[in-house]
Amino acid sequence: MCERGIIMLIRVSALFIFTSFYLIYLGKAWLLKKQGLKVNLLGDKQSSCEKYFEIVLRAMTGFGELIQFLAPFLFAVNQTGWGYAGLVLTFLGVLLFFISVKTMGINWRAGVNEQQRTELVTTGIYRFSRNPAFVAFDLLYLGFALIFPNLLMIVMAVLALFLFDLQIRGEENYLITVFGERYRDYQKAVRRYL
Repeated sequence: MCERGIIMLIRVSALFIFTSFYLIYLGKAWLLKKQGLKVNLLGDKQSSCEKYFEIVLRAMTGFGELIQFLAPFLFAVNQTGWGYAGLVLTFLGVLLFFISVKTMGINWRAGVNEQQRTELVTTGIYRFSRNPAFVAFDLLYLGFALIFPNLLMIVMAVLALFLFDLQIRGEENYLITVFGERYRDYQKAVRRYL
């Protein structure tokens, strides 16, 4: 296959992977909404500090989605092994995200709302990672930064990793408050990421 064909295949693959990832997200959100459940709780907090952080996270991820969608059209493709590794990471991210939200069932949320209680899920993929959905997001951002390496994509990936980690730590504090020793035991048994 000629070089142009490979570049086009990488661009189409990245767009397909991006679309698959966010179709899973939106599809799951739609299914839960049909059951009367609000999924995206970012920015619903009462505390102003937490609320502003979650609004920033929501804006950053929205901007990140836009940049990821546009990347195949705007940015040069990395044709080295790192670019191909990026494709593998994004594919693994989609697969991991699908498994994560499926395992969470009706308990899947983005953010925390004290009035909307969920069950603690520790089965399936959650036996190996406490936050596989966030790991999937990390893989997507890192993969896109490898496929389309430029300053914007790299900054977005680093910022996403940092902000997602802060979000996870905040959610863990909430889970300790709600589930107490049961969650502490889970923390001891299962790693935060991998």
